[in-house]
Amino acid sequence: MTTSNKKLMNTLKFILGTTFGILFVLIPFNFSGTVDTILFYYLKVFIHSFDWLLQPILVLLIILSALLSLIDQLKPGTFIGKQRLMAKLFSTTPFYVVNRILGAIIAVMVYFKMGPEFLISADTGGAMLSLATQLSIIVPMMLLFQTFILEFGAMEFLGEFIGVIVRPLFKTSEICATSILSAWVGPGNAAIMGTKELFEQGYFTMKEMAIIGTQFATGSIGWIVVVSSVLGVVDQLGWIILGLAIVSVIVAFIGVRIPPISKYPDTYVEGKKVTQEVVKEGSAWNRAVTNASNRAGELTFKNFLNKIDNMSFYVLWLTPIIVSWGTIALIVALFTPILGWISLPVQWILQLFNVPEASQAASAILSGFADNYLPVILASNIASVETRMIVAIMSIMPIIYLSETATLLTSTKAVPKFLDVLIIFIQRTIISLPFVIIFVKLVL
Repeated sequence: MTTSNKKLMNTLKFILGTTFGILFVLIPFNFSGTVDTILFYYLKVFIHSFDWLLQPILVLLIILSALLSLIDQLKPGTFIGKQRLMAKLFSTTPFYVVNRILGAIIAVMVYFKMGPEFLISADTGGAMLSLATQLSIIVPMMLLFQTFILEFGAMEFLGEFIGVIVRPLFKTSEICATSILSAWVGPGNAAIMGTKELFEQGYFTMKEMAIIGTQFATGSIGWIVVVSSVLGVVDQLGWIILGLAIVSVIVAFIGVRIPPISKYPDTYVEGKKVTQEVVKEGSAWNRAVTNASNRAGELTFKNFLNKIDNMSFYVLWLTPIIVSWGTIALIVALFTPILGWISLPVQWILQLFNVPEASQAASAILSGFADNYLPVILASNIASVETRMIVAIMSIMPIIYLSETATLLTSTKAVPKFLDVLIIFIQRTIISLPFVIIFVKLVL
């Protein structure tokens, strides 16, 4: 194949692969009144059709994860620790072994409906097992299909244009631009896993991984629609998305400049940055297309096979932790008065801006640390449209919640300490709330 033909093939590979990824993974369409991306919509149809089979399979996998990690802990040096993927999935610390066992116990109790109501109810353990079942399909598939967006040259292409913006605004390299967009538009959990993978490949520094995971890994467009619909403010969806975009930029601009993120090392994995041949001559468009085409030309089927590690990591490593932590968090939020106590500062801010039903809204907003659907549940009876719109935006803004993303951030080492996860949640909540309130009052 001549050089010109090779360049043409690489360019077509970049255009077709990236276009398919954007249309299939990122762009929302209307499916008979349901707004969602193609991938998300059909995954949800699949889950709905086969939930009766998927849930018991997941329970068995959670039990398997707990048993194998316990065996490895009690008897090191078995086949588990000698095989690379097995070691990655099941060789862990005593703390996480205990959490996996707890997750397995909760999953079994919920599935067979035996145990105290506060543990197995549809609002606690039942909600978490159902959520975990959905995510065990959605997140691995998102990780697989995001390959079309992240590895067919789109990162290099957009880096030439958006990169000049993300560096001064968010203190990240130009190559982070596509991951920032993908994290903001797509599912946050998949974005965190995808960012971890790119960090391990040497594309991002530790600080950049933390910035993308804590400042941009929001709920998907589909999730924003769900939240807006349940809270009865779907007619304000355009304003809600605009508000999220504006306030997200403001909060991220501030968040990357204060501890703990500002203190994270700006170093690559094992101190090595990925090496790429980058064209620097010519117009920005020429550089963007050439660099993107070169990247697409390097891609093989192995890029897709490499996703098996993180796909299995999510299901077997993280799902038991999500079930255990999420259930505990929901129990604390719904069955104790702790939430009312800790939400007082948020209530005072709401009252300062004369937001109606401030007490109920404050509890709803702070409950988001436990699970991002809790604010929707707790605010569903609020009468004020203004307040429901504020809660809708604030249920997505903080990004971090115990039932999933907090677990992902700590286990992937995007955020090394759990205390940092808590601090970042508080920072994003307190910084964003006044801006969200002002925005909602202006548009309404």
